[in-house]
Amino acid sequence: MNDTLLASLISAASGILGVVIASVIVPPIREHFSRGRDARYLAIRVVCVLDRYVEDCASTAIDSGRSNQEGAQESQVTAPPPPAYPTDINWRSIDHSVMYKLLALPAAADRAANYVASASENADPPDYSEFFEARSHQYSLLGLQAHNLTVTLRQEYEIPELENRVWDPVSHMKEQLQEIAAKTEQVLPLDFFQMAIPPSQKLKTLPCDLYVELR
Repeated sequence: MNDTLLASLISAASGILGVVIASVIVPPIREHFSRGRDARYLAIRVVCVLDRYVEDCASTAIDSGRSNQEGAQESQVTAPPPPAYPTDINWRSIDHSVMYKLLALPAAADRAANYVASASENADPPDYSEFFEARSHQYSLLGLQAHNLTVTLRQEYEIPELENRVWDPVSHMKEQLQEIAAKTEQVLPLDFFQMAIPPSQKLKTLPCDLYVELR
């Protein structure tokens, strides 16, 4: 084999190898890094939304109302709407189970709001205790579920914790659930703050499929 033919074969092989690398190997690598950037961007945007939602849920949960001029108890805090996520994020970039929990949260919030509205219609004046208890219960559960999702995203994508927070909304919501459980004579498991609540042990009056891990 003369040198010219050998050089031609090497050149052809190099060209074929270059095409294979460019068309087969490079795209998956590029997609991998692109998905990683998309996932981190999604996590940061969603955590910012949920941090605010957690605080709003806690404010709603601890609202015991005040008496109006007629002596009836009325709420002081407006319950938050379901969390609205940004539209410029790539949901396929994150784990599917986390994606499902995030996307299921707004629907769960709608069901909880409907339940609280129903409790309001059936509550007895003047204190409307049934309404305030249902409201505290539902928004504590929603807020804790949202908080757990922020914990997952922060750990996975190394997002720092909130700084300069002047109160602890998570502790307040856990306290609300404990008070409601005590009032309804329910026995909470000893590891209440570490375990996920199975369906058979969910707190009373839960109208939706909220699977909350109380950390």
